[in-house]
Amino acid sequence: MHAKRSPSGLRFFAHAPGASECSLAGETLAHHLLKLELATATRDAGAHAELEVRGPEGAWRADVLASDPAGAWRMALEAQLSPITSDDIAARTERMEADGVPSVWFSDRYRPPWLGQVPSVRVKTADGGGLVVVEGLAKFSGGQWEAGPQVPVAEFLRWVFADRVVSHRRRAPVRSPLPARRTVFTAPQYAKQEAAHLEAAERRKRLEQEEKHRRKEEERVRWDEYQERLRRQDRERAEARGDHQAAIHALHERQAALEKPAYDFVRRATGAYPFVEDRGAPEFAMGVPVYVGLTPYGVICPVASRVAALRDRLADLVVFTASERERRRIAVQARPGQRSEVLDAGPAAVPSPRPPTGQDSLPLPGETTGSTTVPWQNRHSSEGQRNSD
Repeated sequence: MHAKRSPSGLRFFAHAPGASECSLAGETLAHHLLKLELATATRDAGAHAELEVRGPEGAWRADVLASDPAGAWRMALEAQLSPITSDDIAARTERMEADGVPSVWFSDRYRPPWLGQVPSVRVKTADGGGLVVVEGLAKFSGGQWEAGPQVPVAEFLRWVFADRVVSHRRRAPVRSPLPARRTVFTAPQYAKQEAAHLEAAERRKRLEQEEKHRRKEEERVRWDEYQERLRRQDRERAEARGDHQAAIHALHERQAALEKPAYDFVRRATGAYPFVEDRGAPEFAMGVPVYVGLTPYGVICPVASRVAALRDRLADLVVFTASERERRRIAVQARPGQRSEVLDAGPAAVPSPRPPTGQDSLPLPGETTGSTTVPWQNRHSSEGQRNSD
């Protein structure tokens, strides 16, 4: 070997030509110089440095093995200048870690593809000489990783040996121009800040999801309540329609039951033969009108709620009702002093008579002549004729 000086001023020994028996033979000058720089920086950082140290059974070989003078720890410093795949460098790192020797990989190439896949930094020669770490250090700020300072390799190693910076698998995003490397060297407090930030973000996300779920559940409950309200309204309308139809049916039954009693009442009161319409009419508050000749004489069971609007029209008529309760309900809406009569409808309703216009007439209950029914008016007209004879 013979003495030489590197461009940065480092003194070293180089192999003599043909010294192939040396274990260091075959290395490039750049690789050998980088190892020497790492060894010197290791010693400047207060640690012991050995070159080309083999692991148990030759499973690995460290370019520089840094160790604590007291024997508390060991660390492999690898100078990697030749191309290597990410898988190969990861496998070599795992073999050393399996023997309890963590590693740090150094390169002065421009962003080699494996940088950040394993604990690694990029270095370059400073203007005044010596190596400086220019890529690999990072700090956490504002929820993102950003580039750390550029420091001499000796200072970097001093931090690493004292655990002031550690290799950290980044999870949060990076802020440009820091490349998105998987692994960075950072202070432990920055790693804790990232963990706290991600935990808080996860907690916020979880709370947002819970709030979103709560709002969605509230919307579902409101929708269910709205649908139930619509169903209830439909039921109520159906019941109201049923009640209305039932009320109409009951009104028709009362009116039909009072047609014969009203007919008899008017016959007795006037001596004339009245005419009873077959159904209620709107102009008589849906009551059934009873005529003497062409003049309305009375109305059977008008609808109380419609009487008020027609009280003047109905004022001169006799109101026939089926009960005292119905009479009072109508009287409240009618003009004061209007005459009303409560008639006994009997046990069954009687169909309404038809007008004498050639149409079929309604029969008296049980009164027929062959297959032809004798109408109320014809019946009473015949009796009157016989009496006059």
